[in-house]
Amino acid sequence: MGRELTRRYPMLSEPVRVGNLRRLLSMSGVLLKEIYRSGKLRELMSFAVWEMRHQLGLFAPERYLRFSAIQPLSLEDQQPSERAVEDTLRSQLGARGLRLTRAERNWKLLFLTRHPHRLFGSIYPDDTALFKSDDDGVTITEVARFPERIKAVFVSSGQSVIVATVGAVYRGPAGGGAAFTKVFELSSPRSVVRNNNEITETRTGTLIIGEYGNVWHERKGWQTLAYFYLSADDGASWERADFLVEAATNKHVHVVRYSETLDKVLMADGDNRKKFWTSAGTMPAELRDRAGWTLVNRLHIQVGGYTSIAEAGGRVLLGTDYQGGTNFMVDTTDGKTFRKMVVPDPYRRSPIDNMVGRHSRRGTEVWANLPFSTSRTKCLLMYSNDGGREWHRVVDYNEKTHKVWLLSASGDPAEDVYLAVENRRTHDRVVWKVHDA
Repeated sequence: MGRELTRRYPMLSEPVRVGNLRRLLSMSGVLLKEIYRSGKLRELMSFAVWEMRHQLGLFAPERYLRFSAIQPLSLEDQQPSERAVEDTLRSQLGARGLRLTRAERNWKLLFLTRHPHRLFGSIYPDDTALFKSDDDGVTITEVARFPERIKAVFVSSGQSVIVATVGAVYRGPAGGGAAFTKVFELSSPRSVVRNNNEITETRTGTLIIGEYGNVWHERKGWQTLAYFYLSADDGASWERADFLVEAATNKHVHVVRYSETLDKVLMADGDNRKKFWTSAGTMPAELRDRAGWTLVNRLHIQVGGYTSIAEAGGRVLLGTDYQGGTNFMVDTTDGKTFRKMVVPDPYRRSPIDNMVGRHSRRGTEVWANLPFSTSRTKCLLMYSNDGGREWHRVVDYNEKTHKVWLLSASGDPAEDVYLAVENRRTHDRVVWKVHDA
């Protein structure tokens, strides 16, 4: 369901009990009016079907994600900076051949490049300045400052740094020596670009940026922000594609990602139908119009509207965005047939908000964060080193007490993945780097 609806009516995300039913019935008129106005009726119907199938055991056991036997670090009231927390996490990952290292800086977000080994990012809490480092943050250089908060960073194959702030996109050289220039403004001053999920580059060098935001008008409803932007000259100039808006997509773009496995651009929108699209080509002329795209799901219940995409072992993994409902990890090897695996309780209610690939000695790992919980469910940070067949739980936590982020993005999977944990009550925050032991 919509995040605002889920927050106002938490019983929508709770198991079916007499008390919950009574509360829902007592406010049914107001609730149904809000669901109708926000366009969430389709989603509610899908949620009800999936919930019934789960509660009645109609999903086969093999349709659920498989977790390894190793138990995760469970966060309750601990401070991330406590020695016991770091020691437990280090020991747990060390048993799996991974090393945990405390980061040199309190990073807010990062983009990592492999050739050369370099990182670009912003630092918490001042996230209007962009820094770069050639030694994993031991020494940093301020590259530029921007008038708004930095929301996403990307480095192209042509060594252009693309920085998306609230409301605008800038471009500058990775090697320095020239100022950043604003290359375009997003359609709303409140729009953003999701780091690691809405800037991508195809094999032909086309850069693509998606637009995200939630702008509600009392009389008109959602403001349509479902635009994406294309560049054929390494980000120097951009054109806006609006076929999603013309197709009556009523909200925004969730994720846009070029898939090497499929040699296609994959795009999921945040429309109330939660649509998923694949491209026929990779050049701007093939991407700007509706004719260049295939709509994969025509009904909400067919699953779409993903918020995260990753690739490993010849598989494309897609994480759903069904906050408060039943979430799925979906995978495909051909872009035509899809395997939908149910996220087990107590994590089932959480969207798979972000996934990051990491290049390891054994292949490509996929790290995933599920950051939403209710009073009876939990959040989860997990990873897989076999293309999503089995998942290892790293940290489980409650949204009310802790926040967890996957901070890093990269073009090709980097050798490190950065994560942050914060205690919401005390704001104690720690950033770690995970890499091969």
